[in-house]
Amino acid sequence: MKLKIAKSARKFGYLIWNNKTNDDMEKLLSEKSYVQVILNGFNLGKKHIDRKYYRISLGYKFTRSLPSEHDTFNISLRNDYLEVITTNENE
Repeated sequence: MKLKIAKSARKFGYLIWNNKTNDDMEKLLSEKSYVQVILNGFNLGKKHIDRKYYRISLGYKFTRSLPSEHDTFNISLRNDYLEVITTNENE
């Protein structure tokens, strides 16, 4: 699944989705309350899924340090790990 990296997501350190993509995220996350997150190969540990505001905290130090040309989160669930890879969609 692909999500655009919003300016606020980068600034405040979240993986943010909206109501339109919520069904896809719910299929991916099933009924989990917490998920182990791997961001670009780095294990961030167990993170809470905030369904009220459609977000998962990644930490602002990690998101602010992402290359500015990276504008997309590529998200997949593998072996109960949420793997998040950032890419430049325009490449």
